[in-house]
Amino acid sequence: MLDAELGGQRLLWVSPLLNSTPGHALRGGVPLCFPWFGKHPDGLPAHGFARNRDWNQISLTRNRAVFELVDDDATRALWPHRFRAKLAIELGDGLHFEFSVQNLDEVSFTFSYALHSYFAVADSTLCAVEGLEGKLHREVGRVTTPQVGRVQLDRPTDAIFERAPETIWLLDGKRSVQIDGEGMTSAVVWNPGVAGADVPDIGKHWREFVCVERGNVGASAITLQPRAKHVAGMRIRVG
Repeated sequence: MLDAELGGQRLLWVSPLLNSTPGHALRGGVPLCFPWFGKHPDGLPAHGFARNRDWNQISLTRNRAVFELVDDDATRALWPHRFRAKLAIELGDGLHFEFSVQNLDEVSFTFSYALHSYFAVADSTLCAVEGLEGKLHREVGRVTTPQVGRVQLDRPTDAIFERAPETIWLLDGKRSVQIDGEGMTSAVVWNPGVAGADVPDIGKHWREFVCVERGNVGASAITLQPRAKHVAGMRIRVG
């Protein structure tokens, strides 16, 4: 659902300059960052490998699709664990994502992840995110500080919010997008600002999107014992 609409308005953004080369992360929609988020300390691909892999479709109905990713030689070369991940996407009164990971290994493992949602907006510099007031956030190149008021997106922003509330809102003019994290206790807000013009698959379209993500990253990383399973979700509604 790279270009979904709810309430007659475009919800998710896909870059007109999209690079669809196999193995290249897509700029738009809701890429899944797993089994790590952000840069890897050993220089492995940023945001893990899940967003660059072909997932198997295991079921499809009129309003629900379920996909599966299981470890193989290529994934174990980057992350030496056996796992089964599933992503269910359902369109109803909103757009709902359910993400699960099962540990198929003989040892415990720790992972982090985020649903990297690209929201289509009228002008990113006029947008804000509400609901994160007072929450500690880590921003690239800045110290960790409590958030004061709304997160205003009139400047470049790349921030991770720990222990975020279940519900936050993206304010886009007269439209409010409600983003619920169901067991996803982290929130990430990314807006490259004018610097996005220098990114090949964004270019002059940098004002057209804002990323507001839910997941479990940083201090909220998940540790699974052998045979255990983690299940969480994200629901998006337009007000």
